[in-house]
This record gives sequence, C-alpha cells and structure tokens, in this order.
Amino acid sequence: MADQIPISGEYCTLTIETVPVAASRTFTLNVDRATYGNFVARGTTKWRTNYVADIGATLDADGLIVVQDTSPAAKQFDDLFTYMDNGTSLTVVFTLRTNTSSETTFIYTGEAYLTSLTTSTPQFGEATYTFSVIFTGPITQSTGTVS
Repeated sequence: MADQIPISGEYCTLTIETVPVAASRTFTLNVDRATYGNFVARGTTKWRTNYVADIGATLDADGLIVVQDTSPAAKQFDDLFTYMDNGTSLTVVFTLRTNTSSETTFIYTGEAYLTSLTTSTPQFGEATYTFSVIFTGPITQSTGTVS
C-alpha cells in the first residue's frame, strides 16, 4: 500500500456582496446524495433496489474570526445576524492544499444560507464564532493560488 499523505485545509471565508466578513481554518464539509429505494413485495426477493438523486451540501466551521476593517462602510460580523434573519444568500469560499512540491490549491465556491450562528465569549478572551450553512446549489471547484 502506498504512503498516504494528508490534505491540509486552509481557509473558509464568508463574504457578503464580495466583501470578506469572517474566516475560519477549521471546517467540515458534508456532500451527500439523496437516495431512495423500492419496496419489495413480501416473498419476491430480499434485496431492495436503491437509486440516487440530487446532491446537497452543508458546511460547519468553528473558530470563526472577524475580518477587521476600519472603513465604516465595510461589512461587520453583526451583519451576519441580519443576513441570517433576512434569509440572504452568502458566498462561501474554502480551500484545500495538496502536499506536493507545486502546492496546488483547490478552491471551492458556492452560495449558501446561514442555518446556525453561535458566539463563544470567554472572560478576558477573544470572541469566536461557530456557524453552519446549507448550499443553495452546486459548489464549483477550481485550482490556483489564494491571496
């Protein structure tokens, strides 16, 4: 068996109207395909026929930090609460980097809705956030470098 090399995660960024609002380096992507099966009449066979249907995806992240900007017109983390309340779609960008000499970076982008937003504020510490999103359509994959 060949040696197995882990693929490093890099960043997950939430953007609102093309402006980065928050980022995390710890995230979990779940891509699944809906399935359904035919019920079999008793006594005909013991195997059920299964089919696959649409693909869906969710992403959960923790350790989310606010992307600071001093511009008063810039989007702030509090805007995420408003966007969640209004049901506004966000752009989610996340990357995976291979461990090769050329360091190819896979960049994934998709539109999603916030489904969960949690704040953790330790005494005398920095506030961090956890969020979950559900994608509204396909996640596109490209390769390149991330600035």
